Amino acid sequence: MGGSAGGAGGDLPAGERLRFTRERGHHGPSLAERLAEQLDRLHFRSPLHRMRLKGRFPLKLLAVPEDPVPGDPKSGARIRAGRLFHAGYGQAIAEARFDDPAAPAAWRSWVHGWGWLRDAAAVAPLAPAEIARVESLARRWLAAHADYHPDAWAPDITGRRLMLAVAHAPLILSGHDHVHRSAVLNALARWTRHLERAALRMGPGVAQVEALAGLVAGHLILPGNEPRIDRALTALGAALDDLLGPCAAIPSRCPRDLATIGDLMLFLAAFHRARGQTVSAVVADHLETVRAGLAALAEGDGVPAAWHGGQPSPAQMARLGVGGPAGALPASASGYRRLVAGETRVTIDAGPPPAARANDLPHASTLAITLSNGLRPLLVPCGAARGAGPGGAHARQLAPELAQGLQTTAAHCALVLADTNSTRVAGDGPRRRGGVSEVVVETRASPEGQWLEASHDGWRRRFGLDHVRRLWLSPDGADFRGEDLLVAAPRGPLRLVSTAWLPVSIRFHLAPGCEAVPTEDHRGAFIRTGDGRAWSFRASFPSRPGRLRIEPSVHVDAEGHVHAIQQIHLETETGPERETRVGWSFRRGTRNPAPARRRT
Repeated sequence: MGGSAGGAGGDLPAGERLRFTRERGHHGPSLAERLAEQLDRLHFRSPLHRMRLKGRFPLKLLAVPEDPVPGDPKSGARIRAGRLFHAGYGQAIAEARFDDPAAPAAWRSWVHGWGWLRDAAAVAPLAPAEIARVESLARRWLAAHADYHPDAWAPDITGRRLMLAVAHAPLILSGHDHVHRSAVLNALARWTRHLERAALRMGPGVAQVEALAGLVAGHLILPGNEPRIDRALTALGAALDDLLGPCAAIPSRCPRDLATIGDLMLFLAAFHRARGQTVSAVVADHLETVRAGLAALAEGDGVPAAWHGGQPSPAQMARLGVGGPAGALPASASGYRRLVAGETRVTIDAGPPPAARANDLPHASTLAITLSNGLRPLLVPCGAARGAGPGGAHARQLAPELAQGLQTTAAHCALVLADTNSTRVAGDGPRRRGGVSEVVVETRASPEGQWLEASHDGWRRRFGLDHVRRLWLSPDGADFRGEDLLVAAPRGPLRLVSTAWLPVSIRFHLAPGCEAVPTEDHRGAFIRTGDGRAWSFRASFPSRPGRLRIEPSVHVDAEGHVHAIQQIHLETETGPERETRVGWSFRRGTRNPAPARRRT
């Protein structure tokens, strides 16, 4: 995401103007990149690559680090009972087919990445028979994938597998089978040599960081690799610098990806400590960068919202040492803006969706907002298709329709025009054209409050209209007002002009635990929160008649649990070449209002 600013990054200056444009390559890898990937796979299958994987045979591990990331006890209990279950799919261990095409991608990633070791350790201590079952699973996997396989030996999965195999070595090296022990140690060395070639050929992204982390771990823990440690750390540092920059402005714009990188840094720190070493500057410095980036995005409850594919869980935030919401604001390059006053925090997705090469599950959430007060969120997105677990799996598999729906504009506190997404997402169909390519944001602050005005061009090519959202937050945070406008876009060769009246919806999804009751005039609502506070909501329709409805909605948390919630839904319409304006406000009260009487 490219951008230019009239003011500097993290803090809200007296006046600031930002212009963000969507990066090239938002349609995914180019033909040249796809061809290069296919050539790499052919090379890794070749006898030449197999010869390069041969080398000195390690006789032992120099140390066994402690895994800082806990596994899933529910999955571990099923492993204990003889079943591999993850992401809503399971197989009996005795009959497991690692490459079953019917298995979800998240399950195959978990199996090939040996995530079952972490889950099995979560229910330790295991009985000797149960440990033998885990060891036999490792033996079967090694026999089936001794040589390169495009899925099993994918660099990021190989890096993850290497780190978990070392950290949980007692589960797979506890027996007296010296042949199996030699096979595991030899596999660790071969995976490390494979990563030396494969990791550096990858494009930038979280997957490359995971591969390079595995490479560093292999060099740290296997004898004779000390001269390569510095080179691997240098490559990891360069990849992290390219991905995060100085302010954790990750290209995927997904908080969950930041947390994933943080967990990798925690894991590498454990490898250093197991060797009796000081944690390297590459690991320590980038862990601090991740912490700062997550803290700047955290809502009142201390957890970022589910932006662009996923959010970290509260347990991840605690594990990474990210405290409550930080005083610093999101960096300008992140594409997020924030208004903060008193205990009220408003976060705005003020940038174009990420490029497909950086994120394969972007949300059409441009100009969507979240609102929290104190420790409780008030307005939230509906969630994300990826969870906080390994490989992005939820505790339970979401229905495909729900997972796809979470990407849509309607799943966010945002304006929706003509029931179309502001940017095309998967499943929109080939006839859907256009999307957000530019966002302009202006902010200013004064003793009277904080203002933000932002616009995007997501519907310009389809309907000839631009969306403008204006926000104001009072100095005490008790009064938050907004205005949504649809205005005629500048004329141009690609601009269409709609000749029909189009429906307009503005949705505000209430956080779990909040309840809305409509006012008698149906132009507002009283909102009760779970902590005894109350907010009043009002809407106005100065351009065209409109109506307010309280409707059911859903919220998917970081663990994949689905909660029934409510949404405030404003409806109106916009006409050809006309400006449409809708105003709304949230005002904090001093106590919960009495519930509305039901008519008999």
